[in-house]
Amino acid sequence: MAMLFPHLPFHPDETPLSWAARSAAFHTGGRLVPFLNDLGIDLWSLKRGEECALARLCSISGQERAPVAHNAVTALGYRQYALRGERFAAEFLTGPVTRFCPSCLAEDAAGAARPATKWRHRLIWSLSVVRVCPVHQIPLLSHRGGKWDDGAHELQALPWEKDALAVGPNASLRPSPLQDYVVARLAGASGPAWLDGQGIEQGVRATEMLGAVIAFGAGQKASNMTESMWDEAGRAGWTVMSEGEAAIRTTFMDLLKRSETNPGSMHPKTAYGMLYAWMSASRLTKDPGAIRPLLREHILDTVPLTKGQILLGSPVEAPRVSSVAKIAAGELVHPMTLRNLLADQGAISASDREAPCGHIFLRYDEAHASIRMLKHAVPVSRLPELLGASRPMVAALLEIGALTRLTEVEAASSKMSKAVDGLEMAAFLERMQVCLPEVAEKPTTLVTLAKAAEKGRVKLSVILSMLLQGRLHRACRLAGAAGLAAVLVDPQEIKSKLALPRPGMSGELALIILGFDPSRGRYAQKLVTPDQAAI
Repeated sequence: MAMLFPHLPFHPDETPLSWAARSAAFHTGGRLVPFLNDLGIDLWSLKRGEECALARLCSISGQERAPVAHNAVTALGYRQYALRGERFAAEFLTGPVTRFCPSCLAEDAAGAARPATKWRHRLIWSLSVVRVCPVHQIPLLSHRGGKWDDGAHELQALPWEKDALAVGPNASLRPSPLQDYVVARLAGASGPAWLDGQGIEQGVRATEMLGAVIAFGAGQKASNMTESMWDEAGRAGWTVMSEGEAAIRTTFMDLLKRSETNPGSMHPKTAYGMLYAWMSASRLTKDPGAIRPLLREHILDTVPLTKGQILLGSPVEAPRVSSVAKIAAGELVHPMTLRNLLADQGAISASDREAPCGHIFLRYDEAHASIRMLKHAVPVSRLPELLGASRPMVAALLEIGALTRLTEVEAASSKMSKAVDGLEMAAFLERMQVCLPEVAEKPTTLVTLAKAAEKGRVKLSVILSMLLQGRLHRACRLAGAAGLAAVLVDPQEIKSKLALPRPGMSGELALIILGFDPSRGRYAQKLVTPDQAAI
């Protein structure tokens, strides 16, 4: 194979396309594309870092392939690329925009008869995060011609004015620490552990997004950011991200405190701006990296949310902090009833009874007990129907504690003082069904609970206590009847059990049998003998 002569060596800081463009100017005095066509190399194959294009260019030029391939950005698929083991999307590169340092190019061409053969497009200039020349500490210039081959970054094709390269910008600016980190990482150096633990693009994007909120506030839109603003954002974000997870969490909290918002309409975006908008976008195709679950956990811990609300791509299954209004909406209960019950139980202050439900905040787990009560509350007025019992029988069940009111609060504002736990009621009925055998026909010696109380002149509360303690061995259930209406007991068995209080009998039942009010047990104990008091 014929080789190009004389040899133009590849420079370690340039791209394969830059070397090809210099070779075109060196060997033909012309442009890149015709030169590659003459060599049988496709421009875009070389741009994509394809092995065949790199190998042919190196072979014809007499150049060792390894250093050229080392600087080749390789296309992996649709808008996905790799460089030196790092993977990233097209947005990590400058795309059709050519960035350059005029001072670097002026030094390249100093004393050269043909400057075009000396201008090198540095590899780092093709990275979107590189905005400042690390050598001359000036902002890079950008050019986009609007032509089909802008992506070749052919410096020789730029519309240079006479002596334009001899005069650079006057502003002096050091490269951002984020830029230095990216360049060093691509060179094989290690950096902050938290950033090194994720993709290079993920770290850069997260740093710039967080830094933008820090530097410009939550109201700043990414679409309105200039390159100088992104550079400033990278600097602001680096001070946090380089310190790791603890510093990031602290910054999240600072941003939350800094945000000025109506408590009734608090939303994560009001505190985290474009950072939150980026990670919650419905068309997000790239994994934002470790910052996304970190921010999600922080929001769950600090911001009022609704059950089922989509937060950074997934629904909130168990909100940790929320307003009474949002908790009620997520649990499908009435907000004012929930508010009053929470106040009754001390989960919120009594003064919150008058506050709008959307302005009262608490941790979600502090509301679980009240939510459970509301969801399973059964009005006492419905118990006769559900239990198959008379009103006196329901009163007796409440008296002995077989069923308990959901709250002891008797305030007129609380409907819960007139309800019982539906789960407790269901457990009571199931216990009756499991413990009492079923009979097809009513035995002649057995009667209903109400009849037994009437015949034996015994309180229903006494009979029910004995039944629940398992002391009525002949008790059973009549098939075809429901609830307590199906329970049959033997009056004679009840009478025999009531002869005297027995060892193992509850103090409450003993007091009832002896004719005392259980609520006045302390007084009643003074009236019994020491032997009876020990029962």
